[in-house]
Amino acid sequence: IHEILRGADGTSIKCGVIGEIGCSWPLTDSERKVLQATAHAQAQLGCPVSIHPGRNPSAPFQIIRVLQEAGADISKTVMSHLDRTLLDKKELLEFAQLGCYLEYDLFGTELLHYQFNPDIDMPDDNKRIRRVRLLVDEGYEDRILMAHDIHTKHRLMKYGGHGYSHILTNVVPKMLLRGITENALHKILIENPKQWLTFK
Repeated sequence: IHEILRGADGTSIKCGVIGEIGCSWPLTDSERKVLQATAHAQAQLGCPVSIHPGRNPSAPFQIIRVLQEAGADISKTVMSHLDRTLLDKKELLEFAQLGCYLEYDLFGTELLHYQFNPDIDMPDDNKRIRRVRLLVDEGYEDRILMAHDIHTKHRLMKYGGHGYSHILTNVVPKMLLRGITENALHKILIENPKQWLTFK
């Protein structure tokens, strides 16, 4: 709360988001405590929250339940990394009903072996686009967010990666070809982030 209202690390620079809150599967006692503290802070401040779920399809459901029980505003909460967590359409649509933001944030990540969970067949960008289209068709276009999750230098263009322009340069034209409208894309890329990042 102090870092949001007054500033972080002894500076006057205020944090705008709580997160990314890292969670394992199953949740540890410490992670549960951090989620509860996050919910209490968010309830006081009306601030946005970002969650990194454990690598199991049940993880996002469990996290939302803990947050709800602790009084969080789920409508201001982002569940990240859904592209590697909720692979089943039925589970994805069931989760979407809970009302948080649904983030597909691994655009540009295409690999055969996902070292953190070898059982997962990491989707490629075409499959991510199909999942976003499914969510749009099901009426969730105002709950979708997209990102690259660039966190290593080999993902930058300087080192041969897609870079930060990948979504706008490569993904958006393909989304338009796949029937996602410009209005839906405007919501996903501009309006949804703006709504999420606005304090209530």
